[in-house]
This record gives sequence, structure tokens and C-alpha cells, in this order.
Amino acid sequence: MGSTAMSMLAPGNWPAFVLISARLSGLFLLSPFWSMMTVPKSVKGAVVVVLAASMVPGSPKPPFPDQIVTIPIPLMLEFTIGVAIGLVASLVSHALLIASEVVSLQTGLSLGQAISPNIDLGGPAIGQFYGLLGLAVFVSIGGPVQMIDAIGRSLAQYPPGTTMMLNDGGAGLLKVTGSVFAYAVQIAAPVMVALTVTNLAMAILSRAVPQLNAMAMSFAVTVGVGMIMIGLSLPVMVRVLARWLSAVPTSADSLLQTMLRAGAN
Repeated sequence: MGSTAMSMLAPGNWPAFVLISARLSGLFLLSPFWSMMTVPKSVKGAVVVVLAASMVPGSPKPPFPDQIVTIPIPLMLEFTIGVAIGLVASLVSHALLIASEVVSLQTGLSLGQAISPNIDLGGPAIGQFYGLLGLAVFVSIGGPVQMIDAIGRSLAQYPPGTTMMLNDGGAGLLKVTGSVFAYAVQIAAPVMVALTVTNLAMAILSRAVPQLNAMAMSFAVTVGVGMIMIGLSLPVMVRVLARWLSAVPTSADSLLQTMLRAGAN
């Protein structure tokens, strides 16, 4: 163990160790599971050190920096690569959060948060449920391991210390982040359509039978229909989430190719 640590910190290896640690730190900042707030920062730091040490022997060795002032630039570039990979993985989680807000607003469940005396309430229960569901699907398909594997592939394709410019990379990031709204609409679509039809039916009913107090009934009907549609859409949602999350490594590779192709020109 001591010899392994000494070889890792050898003059030819420690630059690679530091750069790989920066890339992993960027991944741990945004990637689902690895970015969980419930995990202590000391544990995350220890995992980063262990993973970086295990990746150093198989990664190309970057040149030793000639001047100290040039060290922060490659560190920021490596951190950006890790953030880009973690961002692609976190898009589905953010889409679930947006979809849960839309569903909570349409069903009226978000009113509980507005009138609750507990000001530290984390958010609507639907949002927490969707978030845990997405995390469970991500873990069940081996998402955390796939993210580490994506870092390993990026080290082979883009060695530590690779020069990178964000001329086209910024446009690639905007294009990728824009897909979060498409994901959110697809997740919330069943409930949105069902509640829209329900509201139209209640409006027609109130016009056809004025004696019926449709406003008093609409809240209970809306909540009931919303909960039923949420339950019915769960199997389809799980399959869709699994398909999206399984494509995360490929999407991350495509994003890195866009970003680093700009640096190569």
C-alpha cells in the first residue's frame, strides 16, 4: 500500500492524479447519486481520491507544469469535463423536478406547501416521490458505475491536460440542457392531458347543471383524477426513465466530442 501511494505521488504521476481528481470532482458535483447531499463531503472526497488513484496507472501522463501560474487552467478544464458528464446525467433528475411542479400545480397539491406553517418544507410530496423514483431507476440500471466508466473512457479519449476551448462547447451545453424541458413535458403529459379533459368536463357540467356546485367538487375530482393518472403512468414512466438514463453515457460522449473538437481546431 505504501509503495502504491509513493508511486502515485511520484513526479511523473502526481500531475495525472491531480487532474483526474479534478475531473471526478466535477462529476460528483452534479451526477445523480454521487451528488447526494446526505453523503458527507469527507466520504465523497475519500471516494474521489481512491478512484483517482486507481485510474492513474492506466491514464496517459500529462507533462509536468513548467510554471505554477499555469496549473489552475488545466484544473478548470478537467473540472469542466467532469461537470459536463455529470450535467448530462442530471438532466433527467431536473426534468422530474419540473414535471413534479407542473403536476402538483395542476392537481392542487402544491397548495399544501403554500399554507403549511413549516417554512422549511423541502417541496411538494410529488416532487420528492419523483426524485426518489428517478434515483432508484438510476441505481437499478447501474448508473453510478456507468458514470465512473464514462470518466474512464474520457481519460482514454481525452488525456488529462487536453487543451479545450468552449467556442462550440457552449452551444453544445445549451442544446443538451434544453432537452430537460422536453423530458419534463413527456413525464407530466399523461397527468396534464387527463386533468385538462377533467377541467373541461367540469366546466361543461357546471354550464349544463347550474344548480350543481362544480367549484366545490372540482378540487376533490382534480386530486382524485390526478392521483389515479400518476399511479397508472408509473410503469410507463419507469421504462422511459430507464431508456433515457441508459443513453446518458452516449450523450456524454457526444457532448465531449463537441466541446473538445472545438479545442482541437
